[in-house]
Amino acid sequence: MVINSYEQYNELKSRMDREMHICTPIFRDLYYHVTENELLCVCVTFMNGESFVVSISHDDAPQFEMPIGIATCFTANSKVVSTPCIDIAAVAYIHQLNMPVVKDFVTSYVNDTHNTFYSMRNINRIIPLEVWGNILTNYNIELLPIVNSYVPSKQYTYMHELLGTLQSIEHEGLCVDRTLLSQHFSSDTLRTFKSDMVYTEYNPYTATGRPSNRFGGINFAALNKSDGSRDSFISRYPSGSLVQMDFEAYHLRLMANELGVTLPSEQSIHTELAKIYFNTTDITEEMYAESKRKTFEVMYGMSRETYNFELFEKIHAHRKQYEYTNAIELPSGITVDVGTPNASKLFNYYVQSLEMVRTLPKLTSVIELIKNTTNHLVLYTYDSILLDVEFMDNELLQQIQNILEENKTFPVRVYSGSTYGNIKEIQL
Repeated sequence: MVINSYEQYNELKSRMDREMHICTPIFRDLYYHVTENELLCVCVTFMNGESFVVSISHDDAPQFEMPIGIATCFTANSKVVSTPCIDIAAVAYIHQLNMPVVKDFVTSYVNDTHNTFYSMRNINRIIPLEVWGNILTNYNIELLPIVNSYVPSKQYTYMHELLGTLQSIEHEGLCVDRTLLSQHFSSDTLRTFKSDMVYTEYNPYTATGRPSNRFGGINFAALNKSDGSRDSFISRYPSGSLVQMDFEAYHLRLMANELGVTLPSEQSIHTELAKIYFNTTDITEEMYAESKRKTFEVMYGMSRETYNFELFEKIHAHRKQYEYTNAIELPSGITVDVGTPNASKLFNYYVQSLEMVRTLPKLTSVIELIKNTTNHLVLYTYDSILLDVEFMDNELLQQIQNILEENKTFPVRVYSGSTYGNIKEIQL
């Protein structure tokens, strides 16, 4: 049912105050990031399957504000809904249920319209509201079994915090030089962003629990370091800087912390291990690179050598618990099944989940610290964060470094530059 009067709208809101419901929006543009997009309509479905479609900016019906109720609200993606909701995708992820997506419910008419008018802005507005209503109703009904599986849990609490933190980073955006951006990325990328700001989109529903991050044809988690594409990303301030804080040997130090092994904080662990591997104190760049490779092989079971190094011995012992099982409970509390038993794969899942679990409170603390400043946390890429700062406030940056390092347990190197491609190491 399409809401066509204020009386119907107020009745719907009143019912949303009393009954649990699912809320699924459609945005006006097919490609814009949610930060730059506008709501077209929303479908509210109650637990008995009754659905109501509200126009927010569609011309086929009177336009209303986004309806908000005080009863429990579920949504397929809480990062695109500004009201407090329970994330259905997170529930599906926790319970290893199949999560449908809206595009699987669109009709051939909608697909043909999108293909024909590919370059049109706000294309979804020319698709009749009744069509969107039918699509969203069918979609919401498909979500009902997942909604019924929801129970409050520590796993959901963790996912809720993760989603909120990632959303905060996404909405900050990265400033770009559009000329350089056009040289290194496709025309689809330029179509996706309105101005000189681009936005990231994290997907936390991965096998390991470590989010991927891509949007608009850009893989923000794996930007090339050598082709000049990183120079596309600049500070939003005329005299500002990009500041990267990079964990040193993060996975190694995370496991050391988990297994009760103390590692020196003032020296590079890869350099110290290179001295063991090559029996010399004169470490070249080639030796350093080879040291990282050898350490990776030992850590993930490709080599059984331990070099009489306590941490390696404990890692080997830890990894043995995964040799005869195909499932693992990750540090996040979420259980995953890899199908075929593989100790190295399960251990890798464990480490990547541990990385996210230990980093999440750091990210949350940094966001809280800088929320009333002109500094922005614009990117998180596994073992580093990227800040866009108007002024180099060394005292504030030192506070951020202290949050990340946890009393020097996880040493951080700091880099700064005018572009993401030309950052150089600095001392605070």
